[in-house]
Amino acid sequence: MGPTLFVWLATCSWLVLILSSIAATILPDMLWHDLEEYCEKRDRPRLFSTIHEHHEIAALAAQALQVLSLAIFLISTQAWLLGFRQGSLLDTFTFIGDVAGVTLVLMVTMVWLPWAVAEHFGPPFIYYTWPIWSTVSIILYPVTYGVDFLGGVMKRAAGIVDEPPDEEEEFEEEIRTIVTEAIREGHIEEDAREMIEGVMDLDDTETVSIMTPRSEIDSLAATTPWWEIVEFISKTGRTRIPIWDGSRDNFAGLLYVKDLLPELARPESTRKSLLDLARPVIHVPQSMTVSELLKYFLRKRTHLALVVDEYHAVTGLVTIEDVLEEIVGEIVDEHDIDEADNGIIQISDEEADVTGKAHVEDINEILGMELPEEDDYDTIGGLVIHEMKRIPKPGEQLQVGDVSIQVVASDRRRIHQLRLIRSKQNKAQPA
Repeated sequence: MGPTLFVWLATCSWLVLILSSIAATILPDMLWHDLEEYCEKRDRPRLFSTIHEHHEIAALAAQALQVLSLAIFLISTQAWLLGFRQGSLLDTFTFIGDVAGVTLVLMVTMVWLPWAVAEHFGPPFIYYTWPIWSTVSIILYPVTYGVDFLGGVMKRAAGIVDEPPDEEEEFEEEIRTIVTEAIREGHIEEDAREMIEGVMDLDDTETVSIMTPRSEIDSLAATTPWWEIVEFISKTGRTRIPIWDGSRDNFAGLLYVKDLLPELARPESTRKSLLDLARPVIHVPQSMTVSELLKYFLRKRTHLALVVDEYHAVTGLVTIEDVLEEIVGEIVDEHDIDEADNGIIQISDEEADVTGKAHVEDINEILGMELPEEDDYDTIGGLVIHEMKRIPKPGEQLQVGDVSIQVVASDRRRIHQLRLIRSKQNKAQPA
């Protein structure tokens, strides 16, 4: 084989390497919403369905073609260089120069250029080149089969039992990916992501996890004097109060304050008893999902239910507000005095505890900090997620300027509590 042939092989394999590297970068992490819109604008929705269904095997085929073209490129280039140098041994400087040159070419070919195309031209590239990857996936199927083979061997070695794919989980994960990308691009706010994930998690959350435990239920005995009832209502601010008869294990009904008001206008001797005023209260199992609970509330047209265990013993109380808080977050009303502040508790001049929903502007104003304020977020929790590109776990830290942000409490959907610590040496001096 002559040097001219090696030059042609190196050139052609390099071009194929560029195309396969771009496809191998785009296909595994495709922004499906953007591709769907691109296909719909060109009146080819079926093509989107085809790509979405077969993108994994196409990605494997693109990676296999990438490896094959890389091997041909390196071997052809090496053969050409050896022939050009007439078999002479490489000195140190020539070797270093060859390594640097090949590294630069491969970085541009396999990293920089593919990422640039994926960032700005992902959907158009896949749209127009899909016939290539569809064909390549058929031709190189024996090569890509190795993934299934090795995966099966590893599963058997690890004792992992194959389970059918959960389509619901896959769909939810795809929605989360779309929402995260939309937040990163500034199309939706962080609060919208929390609400969307809250709705998706309703089916995975049981009533027992959101209920008020029985020991914390504000309730009244059926024999409570009228003056104590008025005092109790004034103190708790409740509009619906469970009534128990005989013992706290026997809840006889639910007292609506609006039913009580007409009785207070009558002479005490003519008033009805609490048991007569009490309305029936519904019971729900503590294993009921929050999604089912919400439907149950809507069907029964009620806002409150007692939660019972498998032995029908009352274990807690749940309201429709508890359900809505799983979607929209904490709901603060006029009785939540402790919750009605700005979410900032200053410990010292350098430290403060803040909730994830505390506004960055308030933190800067009250604590004298200089945290960045941008349009992409409004709260301190949004700032942390914006910087870390994910929801951090409790215990993780983030340094923003001279402020160390420690995550105290968080879950898979939101950040609940943070601690801010400003380094003393960088503390802004008063003018």
